[in-house]
Amino acid sequence: MKRIIIIGGGFAGVACAKRLLSRLKKGEAEVVLFSRENHLVFSPLLADCVGSSLDPSDVMASLRQMLPGVLCRTEEVYSIDLEKKQVIYEDWDGAEAALPYDHVIISSGNVADLNSVPGMADHAYPLKTVGDAAELRSHVLRQLEKAEVCSDPARRRWFLSFVVVGGGYSGVEVAGEINDLVRSSRRYYSWLPENEINVTVVHSRDQILPEISSSLRDFALEKMKKHGIKFILNARAAMATPEGVGLKDGSFLEAGTVVCTVGTSPAPFVQKLKAEADKGKILTAPDMRLKGFDSAWACGDCALVPNAHDGQPSPPTGQFAMRQGAQLADNVVRILRGEDTKPFSFRCLGQLCSIGGHKAVAEMLGFKLSGFWAWFVWRGVYLFKLPTWSRRIKVGADWAWLLLFPRDLAHERASTTERVSHAHYESGDWIFHQGDPADAFYVIEKGEVEIIREGQDGAQTIALLGPGNFFGEQALIDRSAHTKAVRARGPVEVIVMGPQVFRRISGALEPLRQAIAQAKVRRGYLSSDSVLDAIATLPIAQVMEPPPPLVPPATPLHAIARLFETGDWESLFISEENGPLLGIITLTDLVRAHGKQLPGTAKCEQVMTRKPSAITLKDTAIAAFNTMRELNVKSLPVIDPANGHAIGILRARKLMGRVIGDATSSVLEPNS
Repeated sequence: MKRIIIIGGGFAGVACAKRLLSRLKKGEAEVVLFSRENHLVFSPLLADCVGSSLDPSDVMASLRQMLPGVLCRTEEVYSIDLEKKQVIYEDWDGAEAALPYDHVIISSGNVADLNSVPGMADHAYPLKTVGDAAELRSHVLRQLEKAEVCSDPARRRWFLSFVVVGGGYSGVEVAGEINDLVRSSRRYYSWLPENEINVTVVHSRDQILPEISSSLRDFALEKMKKHGIKFILNARAAMATPEGVGLKDGSFLEAGTVVCTVGTSPAPFVQKLKAEADKGKILTAPDMRLKGFDSAWACGDCALVPNAHDGQPSPPTGQFAMRQGAQLADNVVRILRGEDTKPFSFRCLGQLCSIGGHKAVAEMLGFKLSGFWAWFVWRGVYLFKLPTWSRRIKVGADWAWLLLFPRDLAHERASTTERVSHAHYESGDWIFHQGDPADAFYVIEKGEVEIIREGQDGAQTIALLGPGNFFGEQALIDRSAHTKAVRARGPVEVIVMGPQVFRRISGALEPLRQAIAQAKVRRGYLSSDSVLDAIATLPIAQVMEPPPPLVPPATPLHAIARLFETGDWESLFISEENGPLLGIITLTDLVRAHGKQLPGTAKCEQVMTRKPSAITLKDTAIAAFNTMRELNVKSLPVIDPANGHAIGILRARKLMGRVIGDATSSVLEPNS
């Protein structure tokens, strides 16, 4: 019996499986569907879940119940061997397994990928899955609870600020739902001024909803603005931080919630597929077969399918995905029966988009609707597009309920399993404040942070930490609040461990336990007032020395060795002529290079320490002293923060000699 494998349980994959079930005779072929989730997600209604208009379970439908007779598998697909006609997947025991096929249909769609914008994956909420929608809804309600009890007006406005990145269908609909949810819930909260609620949509084009006509776009924009939603057009997000979103023009939008509806990528196995692609999408022939392969097909958002109706590539919408899946199934059946395939051809029936406030915009079969009646049509169309009658009845009942009763404001606060994650911070972002409760252990991957002591005389930077260093461990060990604050000195990437994960790893890993013990001894000086006060008023400029020779990164190692031989230098600075400091090289680095048997002609950039920790004239001697202790180095470069040029070097022996000398002089000085 022939085997047909479908990869992907979205609109295209389910439509294809349904059509195959109806067209194939009993015993003619086995249909296997791979989907990591055991349900179909009706993604056009995810925004309604965020706005508490629907329960998340309402937009899910079980694949097994929808597709009786299809073998549904939830294992992850690793790759497809198009030559051997095998699907490689993760078997029940975690091992790789291969399943041969006669025909394979790729309908895996795309996955959320927010990594193109620094910090977006760490600090923004995507909206691709039911889990995303449920978590975002709970987060919005948590923000309302925090705002209700917040005594700081600026922070309260931050809790009530929401930024949505992307002005397409998903972005517009989720912005409208969040706005409706927050504003309609004010009557249940005593301290939520309406003028402090701020929902903003950031869009890279000059108009939102590019898929519909200009007049409907203008209507949507006007009505959403009247409901209090702000729009920033022709703008792109440059970064996301815990405090909000930075734009390409340098402006910054402070917000406690960031939702990103842009940024997708093909599934990992599609990226590895040895087939023609264009911008990540699989190129297909008019009948949806992969170019060059007779038994491999693709449809839906992961494929670039030409539409014979107008000669244009099919847009990535649900109605096209469903028609592609059904027509692809017809073509597979034709192949099995020795018939000719037909090209995909479909005329778009229309576009619908809810904009909040019981209003929508619609364009159907040449007719344009806007306002309440468009919203009524929108709900009716999507209601009957739901895959099962049980879902239609349940969703219809929920929508009718909302016409009479308010949205549900209850949300779960289920504890989540701790994990190791990443976080991105921009210059000036606080990672935590002095006095904050300890909730994580941090390891720096890129960038530098400042350790800051907050006292009666203000905040003072007392140390700098760079890549490979860690912080936050002592408060976790003592189960106490942080005694110092930590702030990003520039763009910073950190690994974050929760308390339980940290305790397990530090308890089991001896090198980490030793490193923490050594750090505790070093950092005892960070709390030693006698040491800190001795150098509190000492300017860096008074103890800074001229920089060592600046050498280009292409300088051979034998020339570096000669410089160390003829001069009393602990390190040399690596820099192009009139350029910023690129790195440093020490005698120890030179010895390591010799141990690796690098030739003398090798370039010093091969062994130098890149982007070393450095201080500026604005930094304190305390910060320099503690940084040298933390990094276990004898000197630090001094740079000009404006251009990164090296302007000097600070040696530990000169710094401590000056401190001890001053202290000795004050003791020997006779009383006046």
